[in-house]
Amino acid sequence: MHRTHDPDFWSGRRVLVTGHTGFKGSWLTCWLRDLGAEVHGVSLPADAEETPLWDSLALEGVHETRADVAGTDWVADAVSFAPEVVFHLAAQSLVSEGYRDPALTFTTNVLGTVRLLSLVESLPDLQAAVIVTTDKVYDTRQPTPFGEGDFLGGKDPYSASKAAAELVTHSWPDLSDRVVTARAGNVIGGGDFALNRIVPDIVRAWSAGDTLTLRRPDAVRPWQHVIEPLLGYLLYAEDVAARRPVPTALNFGPDPSQAVAVRQLVELASERWRDLRGASSAATWDVEGAPTMEETHDLTLDPRQAQDVLDWGNVWGWREATSKALEWYVRADAGEQPRDLVLDQVREYVDRAGRTA
Repeated sequence: MHRTHDPDFWSGRRVLVTGHTGFKGSWLTCWLRDLGAEVHGVSLPADAEETPLWDSLALEGVHETRADVAGTDWVADAVSFAPEVVFHLAAQSLVSEGYRDPALTFTTNVLGTVRLLSLVESLPDLQAAVIVTTDKVYDTRQPTPFGEGDFLGGKDPYSASKAAAELVTHSWPDLSDRVVTARAGNVIGGGDFALNRIVPDIVRAWSAGDTLTLRRPDAVRPWQHVIEPLLGYLLYAEDVAARRPVPTALNFGPDPSQAVAVRQLVELASERWRDLRGASSAATWDVEGAPTMEETHDLTLDPRQAQDVLDWGNVWGWREATSKALEWYVRADAGEQPRDLVLDQVREYVDRAGRTA
């Protein structure tokens, strides 16, 4: 069996989540509240970003501070909350936006991490902090799959800013026993509405009866459902809090054999979309003539350390992850409550993990 989280650890636990209104942050916060954790979230003001998933979840009992994580307006509230566990997800998380506004990307991702670490070192009750970065922190001149000991780098503002956040974290004095970084592969799942991400682009195009345009159909990515790395973050925090010997950085991604090209994911999505919406539903795609953004062609992670140390592992392969993501959107469009859909899939996943060798 794969290990699953300890509900007793999270019940009543004070947890700070930065970026709680984002895609991963919304899923994580919904899960934590269902476990009985007290959650304080820090995210940009509501008028500065669109947060359709967060808004639709309508979670109760979440303390919020709406402020830029790169500033200081949120710090006093966080100190008053006295968190025991911190998940730092707040980020400018899009490669395309990094090209459009590199200054904002570096400010949010690097200075935001500095602000977070400055807070963490002052928290007397802190037991664990997980700084979430990305699979794109690695220098792509090295062979894949990337392992935690490989050199960091970045050819675009987003990748470089997240690699810099890693360097900031691991060079900060006197925090190595409480602060770790988590490098996750490409996540997919219901409720993601960001631009220039494959599943939201699929849903927007096909829901409108349009043809999907792909930038790089042959680019290989480590696709995984959003629940998979989130469970890894929970396990990682539990072990850091218990002072178990764990590495200070871990990859959370599928087995390299599960990393497939964008084209394969879209072909499967086309089949599943027609299954879910009817055989006559539009599910067509073409290829952009000349991509304007430089992106890594082959990006895979070596997740063996997380598998060995945390007894964590993938339960849904890329095919099931794709199907579950599309099913979420279709069911939500049919009127089911997003919170129920999130928790239904979390419980299904955890139950499967507990029964999977």
